[in-house]
Amino acid sequence: MTLHESKPSSFPDFGRLLGDPPSSASASAARPVRPARALYEQVEIGPLRIDGTTVEDCFDRLARVAAPEPWTVHGRDETWLLREYVEQTYERLHAQRRVAVAADGSRSVFDTGLVTTEDATVYGLCLPGVSADGAPWALQGWVAEGDPRIADHFPEPPGRADYAADPSELVYDWRHPLVVHPRALLDNRESVAVLPGELRTNPYLAGLVMEGAVRRAEERARRDPRWAVPAWDPAAEKVRLLLPLALSAPDSVDVALVTALDGQVYRGTAILALDVARARARLVSRLADWIAA
Repeated sequence: MTLHESKPSSFPDFGRLLGDPPSSASASAARPVRPARALYEQVEIGPLRIDGTTVEDCFDRLARVAAPEPWTVHGRDETWLLREYVEQTYERLHAQRRVAVAADGSRSVFDTGLVTTEDATVYGLCLPGVSADGAPWALQGWVAEGDPRIADHFPEPPGRADYAADPSELVYDWRHPLVVHPRALLDNRESVAVLPGELRTNPYLAGLVMEGAVRRAEERARRDPRWAVPAWDPAAEKVRLLLPLALSAPDSVDVALVTALDGQVYRGTAILALDVARARARLVSRLADWIAA
């Protein structure tokens, strides 16, 4: 690993590109209820709990249909992580033209990327919208593969979203050194805001602590590449690898370091709060222990 005192990164700010604010009560409250994403433009999904108009919404129902996962995130509402997952999954499917429409135009379906407890793929089933000036489709429900409402209308199941052109993008390659510029990372206010305790107000101490945490994270990834978790960057449309940084105690994980392969080295490009890291990582695969805790 190479640690540099200060050098601006050539990579854009991963956290800022994601459009997610730092994890805090005030930042969460300021987040738009329905962001400008393809899901809401293309599908009428009904009232949401966060709108304050219902006690249960489509995401609650999806959580019951799909196999159980740790969707709860501290400091966020109960369906935030699952909602982010579905929004971004649909965004990717829409961009890849993988939202399937029946030949007779009677319905559309999309692969959520989730499965039931019996490993059956869960699809979102949509029927034509009823409002002329609304979304073209309306969510009918979440159904498992083999359901005649899908099987009878689609000879081939719709494709799932994919994020990596090459499987090697998903795995940490220990042959490439990790280069990190702590001061450049800490010059970013969004990165500083997710640091624990006094590190937010003491940049010098934060830099020293980060140096040690980065060394330990790299050693962990060298011993076991599964410590590096792939995550999707929707703005750059690339997979990044996240490494756990223990800044407050050896047995804790406080934030995630975003790394990007640049030629023959990995570069640390940003620091993410764990809630945002979980949302981006879950798009690519089920969550590793350190990021799901």
